[in-house]
Amino acid sequence: MSEKTLSDAAKEYIEHLKKHGKSERTAESYARDLEQIQAFFGADRKLTAILPPHICAFLRSDELQKVDGKQRADVTRRRIVRVLRMLLVWAVQQRYIARLPLPRHFPMGRDGSEVTNAANPAAIASR
Repeated sequence: MSEKTLSDAAKEYIEHLKKHGKSERTAESYARDLEQIQAFFGADRKLTAILPPHICAFLRSDELQKVDGKQRADVTRRRIVRVLRMLLVWAVQQRYIARLPLPRHFPMGRDGSEVTNAANPAAIASR
């Protein structure tokens, strides 16, 4: 398993998306979301060092909840969380991390309603 930083993984993930047909606009949007995620975790943090308690802290953080001191729109918060989940699922598929570091009842669906057990990343990665 290769030790990737969050920054390196994010860049590689964006390139992966472009290579697999995502539009430039979508890739740029995801890159901005990943910048918000890196602002909380730190760009140099190893993916393997991101654990479920860190994800829980991020979900409660101002980096996710607010922008310029104002509450973010729900749709924006859900999109950022979805991009984080997609990055982590991709990282499992690339074998950069052994399992998803998601809390037990992490929102998995686009609308945030679907939940899953993070103990089974293979089921999640196969979606």
